[in-house]
This record gives sequence, C-alpha cells and structure tokens, in this order.
Amino acid sequence: MVSSEYYVADNSNMEEKMLEAAKSHYSTGHYEAALKLYLSMLNSNISYKLYHRIGKCYLKLNDINSAEEFFEKSINLERFANPSYLYLGNINYKSENIKKAIYYWACAYAYKPKDESICLNLATSYFTRGMKFQSVYYYEKYLECAGNKKSDAYFAIKQSLDKYNQIGSEFLQKARQATSRKDNKTAIEFLEFAVKNQPVNFDINYLLGSLYLQENENMRALIYLRQAHCLDTKSLDVLQKLASAYINLGDYTGAYCAMRRLLPLVIHNQNEYLKTMKVIKELDASFDELSYKGHKEFGDKYFEDNNYHFALLEYENCMILNEKVREELDDRASRIRSFINPQAGYIPTFSAKDNLNQKASVYNV
Repeated sequence: MVSSEYYVADNSNMEEKMLEAAKSHYSTGHYEAALKLYLSMLNSNISYKLYHRIGKCYLKLNDINSAEEFFEKSINLERFANPSYLYLGNINYKSENIKKAIYYWACAYAYKPKDESICLNLATSYFTRGMKFQSVYYYEKYLECAGNKKSDAYFAIKQSLDKYNQIGSEFLQKARQATSRKDNKTAIEFLEFAVKNQPVNFDINYLLGSLYLQENENMRALIYLRQAHCLDTKSLDVLQKLASAYINLGDYTGAYCAMRRLLPLVIHNQNEYLKTMKVIKELDASFDELSYKGHKEFGDKYFEDNNYHFALLEYENCMILNEKVREELDDRASRIRSFINPQAGYIPTFSAKDNLNQKASVYNV
C-alpha cells in the first residue's frame, strides 16, 4: 500500500524577516534593495500595505508612474483608512492636477481629520482655485488641529483669519443697521463685502440670501441660502426660504426637496407640520420618477469641481426624489459626508414620496 503525505510549508517567519529587512533598507535609504524585497513578496502576499510600501519605494526612486500605479492598487484593496491617498494627492499636486489632488486629500482627510498637513493642503489648494468657502472651511480645521500653535505658519494663518473675521463681522453689523432702515441695496453691498472676508459665516450667508430673495434675485439668493444650509442643515428659516427661491424660479423639485428636509424638523409643531405637508403634496404632482436626473447632473458637476458641499446637496436631492437611485448614489453621498465632516458619521437622507401618507398620519391628515 502506497501512502502519500502532503505538507504545506509555513513561510510566515521567512516573510516576516523579509519584511523587516525591506523596512530596514528603506529606512537607511537603500530604496532599490527595499523595492526588490517588497516585489518578491508579491508572489505570496498581496495586501494594500504591501502595495503602499512598493509605491513609496518607487516614489523615492523618482519613478512617479510606477508609484502612482501601486498607490492606486493599494486603495483598490482598502478604500478608507489608506495612507496612499495622501501620496496620490501629493503626486497630482506636483503635476498640477489640482482637482485630482484635492479629491485624494479629501479622501485622506476622511480618515485622518486631525492631520494638520492634510487640512492645510486642502485649504491652500482650494485657495489656489479661488474657492473661498472651501478654503476657509479647511483653514479653520487646520487651526483646530495644528500641533504647534506657536509656529510661524500657524500664527500667520490665524492672524489673517482673525483679520478677515473682524472685517466680516463689522460689515455684517453695518448691513443689519441698513436693513433696519429698510435699505436693502446698501445692506447687500455690505454683505457682499462681508462674505468675501468671512465666507463660512452662517449669519452673513443667511441674511444675504434672504435679502436677495426679497429683491427677487432668486439665483443670487440660492447661492447664499445653500451655503447657509451647508453650515446649518437644521435651520428651518433657511429651508423655508430655499423652497421659496426654488418656487420663484420654477424649480419645483428643488422646492420639494427643501420641504422634505423641513418636514422632520417641524414634526412636533402641528401647525407647521400641516402647512409643510400641504406644500409637499402640491409640489408632489409637478414631477415624476425621472425628475431626479437634473439634480444628478448638477451633483456630478459639483463633484468633479471639488465642490463637495453642493454635490452632497444635489445627490441627497436625487435620493429624496427617487428612492430607487439610493443604491447608486448612497455610497458616493456617504463618501462626500466623510470629506466634509468625518466625525459626524452617516446621516440618512429622507425616504421618497411614497412614504408621505404614512408620515402624515401622525396628525391624522
């Protein structure tokens, strides 16, 4: 009788020694030797960390294309907590692909929101592109998480922001005085100057949007009311004014989405709830299940332009208008939320219009 026995060799100890040797080579500047060992490990071990280490070696050897290739392979295996995003951002920034650099740095920020370098990269890149709202947003994040609050860089940025905030506050006060005199034109002039200095101030954006709405300049109103909404998603006044601006422009799907966001915020106020439900039902008849596509196009455009606050607004609109597109868009929307506020976690959007009757029964409508 012939018997056969098969043995599987345990190579874990050998791989561990190779890994340590490769790390040692890398730390002492012998990048080619480190790369050779890392590449040999691909025969038995594929992981996002190994791809990342290979990418770093190629980067040190100034083989940018190979480095980018392996960093991309790394994030294909691990889409969230991956240091390769930071390196891909750096590579694209150096090649002057600022949009792509911002995207990768936003991905890095999503899992390392306390990293001052990432915050500063995002802030300066947005500033380069003239996107002040986003730039100041991340400059403020940088000031929050900077480790050395006595450094020259920190002091210069803080001094600048303090100066701009002071100017913004002064002109907001002047605008309020003008509105008390019913001088909307002067108030708007003051607020336009204020928002250039303090673009992430809720009060400035809200008042400016409100005044443009009063003056029937609805497109201008939308810009600032949407920015105000991005800064405070639970402001009833902003959502009500947003709905009015959309209705004035004949954008009934936009108005519908604003009112749907408003609905859970007024659920404990019977009068407001019933009025909101009435408007929602009136708007409900003005569109069909394909009406979300316009918002999808805007969302894609904003996403491509790194305007993640407005992109999120539009993608959430799509899911409000048509529940069936949630599977397609929910992952991207969740991703964008992590770009903007990683600590907040996932905030579900409201379900589609076929749930309205069930919600209305709370007050026996």
